[in-house]
Amino acid sequence: MTGEVTRLRIWATKPASPVSVRLWELGLDVVPIEEDEGDVDRYVLGPQLAVERRTARTFLLGIQDKTLFTSAIYLREHFEIPVVVVEGAINYAASGFHPQAIRGALSSMMLEYGLSVVSTPDAEETASLLAMMARHAQVGIPEISLVPKRKAVNLPDLERRVVEMLPSCGRVAARDLLQHFGSVECIVRATVHELQQVRGIGAARAAEIHRVLHADYDAVDTEQNLEDAIQVAPSLLFDHPVDLLARQHLFITAAVERNIVDLAYWDPQNAALVLVELKRGGLTSEHETQLRRYLATAQESPLFSNYLQAGARLRGILATVSRCTYTPESTDIQAVIVDEAAVIAVLKELRNQRQPHVGGL
Repeated sequence: MTGEVTRLRIWATKPASPVSVRLWELGLDVVPIEEDEGDVDRYVLGPQLAVERRTARTFLLGIQDKTLFTSAIYLREHFEIPVVVVEGAINYAASGFHPQAIRGALSSMMLEYGLSVVSTPDAEETASLLAMMARHAQVGIPEISLVPKRKAVNLPDLERRVVEMLPSCGRVAARDLLQHFGSVECIVRATVHELQQVRGIGAARAAEIHRVLHADYDAVDTEQNLEDAIQVAPSLLFDHPVDLLARQHLFITAAVERNIVDLAYWDPQNAALVLVELKRGGLTSEHETQLRRYLATAQESPLFSNYLQAGARLRGILATVSRCTYTPESTDIQAVIVDEAAVIAVLKELRNQRQPHVGGL
């Protein structure tokens, strides 16, 4: 199997701005947005998330000419998570604005219009923040451990903390393992028999430590994992050959709604255009409503309209690896439970292609 995993993508109204250029440098794809809404510096990071960037100067101008508030209305109406970034320090003395007027505008953005307001010192930090938000929106927010973590005081302390995460290894066992083997790497390379030579490490405990250190990582953590696998192995969804047309395809409707289709395929056997929406958890009616909106407005995508005008059928697939019993109401939408083990196998193959030199220790 071959195929490049798609990078994170951000849609921008100003693809040549300093922030957009920096996003390119950080390895993100920046896709231009063409829309007639005035001189706005806006970034769409996902179907529900958009950020409008305002420098200190344009923030003050937005208060003066009211565009700050019209933009707030637009963001609130079109995105579930609207954000305004105010970049740079506001010089109250030179602005000609009373500080209370500026504070009032900031408060209004949050309380009256429901926007989140974030301050950054410069374009570099704005770009870094947008990159992180895009990763969370498109890949997912890492699970947060509820186990409190103390700060390591030095390198040996940090090494002990790493080893303490192994099965049944507290501070004493971690210290003994490091003293016996000399490094975390040597512990990883140790055999079950060698682990048993350490005081307090019995056969069962040694076997469990070795298993954790050497077992393949078998998990589908995010929707992007599922998307990566299906992109290179469409047989996970289809029982006959299909052609991938687009991944994370954005099109803007006449009602100025942004639709982002996870995967789009041409099915030549059935002369059908297939739009795929992927979910990590169980399928719901809300997911079906989302996909039905994509199907209802597909003709407004230049890519899709070419196929539809040529007489292609249009259908949708809701797919997940989680077991569920949801049955779509729409006859043109199919719910598919993708074999998780098969997805994991594809992810392993992609992993091996990226790191062909990595093998068993």
